[in-house]
Amino acid sequence: MSVSATTGLLLLDLAGTAVFALNGALTALRAARLDLVGVLTLGMITALGGGIIRDVIIASLPPATFRDWRYPAVAGAGALIAFGWGRSSTG
Repeated sequence: MSVSATTGLLLLDLAGTAVFALNGALTALRAARLDLVGVLTLGMITALGGGIIRDVIIASLPPATFRDWRYPAVAGAGALIAFGWGRSSTG
């Protein structure tokens, strides 16, 4: 695989991680009305859990989440963005 294809796949994977973090964090805010720690936890579990399970199933060990710092960083950032956005829109 060429460098640009590898970079493109990484960017798509990180974008998916960010979207799942936003989804999990907004669900934590709206459905459960959790605080910052709960929103971060649920957002990161939602964002990273599927990738960890995928990597374990295809025997790509250790999972990418534990090999590359960008995955938890993007998940945490997405959850924090959702927390700020969700709190400002609910009043």
